Amino acid sequence: MVVRRPHDRKQQILAAAGELFREHGYHNVSVAQVAAAVGITAPALYRHFKNKPDLLYAAVNAGIESLYDRVAGSEDLKSMIAELAASVSRRRGLSLLWQREARYLPDEQREEMRATLKSAAARDAALIRTERPELDEEDSYLLAWALIAVFNSVSSHRVSLPRRQMELLLAELAERAVHTELGHSEAKVDTPTGHVPVAMPRRELLLTEAIRLFDERGYQAVNTEDIGEAAGTTGPNVYNHFDAKIDLLIAAVSRGGERRRIGVAQALAAATGPEDALAGLLAAHIDFAINERHLIGLLISELDQLPDKFRRTCEQNQREYVALWVKMLDDVRPGLEPATARITVNAALTVVENAVRIGRLRRRDDLPERLFEIGSAVLLAR
Repeated sequence: MVVRRPHDRKQQILAAAGELFREHGYHNVSVAQVAAAVGITAPALYRHFKNKPDLLYAAVNAGIESLYDRVAGSEDLKSMIAELAASVSRRRGLSLLWQREARYLPDEQREEMRATLKSAAARDAALIRTERPELDEEDSYLLAWALIAVFNSVSSHRVSLPRRQMELLLAELAERAVHTELGHSEAKVDTPTGHVPVAMPRRELLLTEAIRLFDERGYQAVNTEDIGEAAGTTGPNVYNHFDAKIDLLIAAVSRGGERRRIGVAQALAAATGPEDALAGLLAAHIDFAINERHLIGLLISELDQLPDKFRRTCEQNQREYVALWVKMLDDVRPGLEPATARITVNAALTVVENAVRIGRLRRRDDLPERLFEIGSAVLLAR
């Protein structure tokens, strides 16, 4: 009997690799594990991919190209949103792969994929302007990334609904985002007013540079020599302040969680009612994201590098943070299904967190106010 290889073997390998990379992190997955997930041997996998970096590149790029093809092939905004909603179950982890794992690819490959994403956003923006001609190029571009963020938000959680219900909800959230009325927010969101030169203590400087490097390159790709050099000292000097590299990551993630808790406490203390509390949470999250975008990056991408006990604590803190938002949303919009509320909250949070990590958007002086308007529209269906 002749055993023939399935015609879609390469796609099976890519799907398995993407799932494993998302679940365990690129550095924690071997080629043999990917092969085993597909039911083949490692040598058989090498018929399709020359090495593990090639496999990572193909897994991430396949998702990004699929996104671009669906956007480029849409004739109008409504059909594009429907296409993206229908495809979300097949590329649910794309955002996490791009933000966390693609950092380990060569610069030229990442730049190639970044260009494809920008082209998709530009096409989104053009379709948005066709439907909303009153918008200028920059506002339509902001709404385009907000739309993409809504669909990317499903990478950050496991909450699900029946497929058709999920598609309809995501399409509705995307519609809210792209039809946000911009320029009417009265929100007071604190933003940086410029950096005043201050001599940092050595420990603080090392931690600041470690946070930036871990976010930009990934924890696994950074060593203490890199951190020491960025801080104007040597790698061995790091150990005068931290026992090991992992202690820098633990300190960074702890700092992110604490600063977020402070923002929540201040927002709730100042609230005069449920809607005011939800608005305060949104403003505090925008403030945190804009002022601490590298910390946001660590909370999104590096928790899997933490020791198990500390990682579980951080994940529990994240669940509790989202649960607080869900409670506030339920107070304002009673009767929402719990899953619907959690998906809605995650979409609003992702809009904020993605926007502050895009250079063109980050340069907008009015970004806090615009993000408040988009986040409010997504949350409140207005």
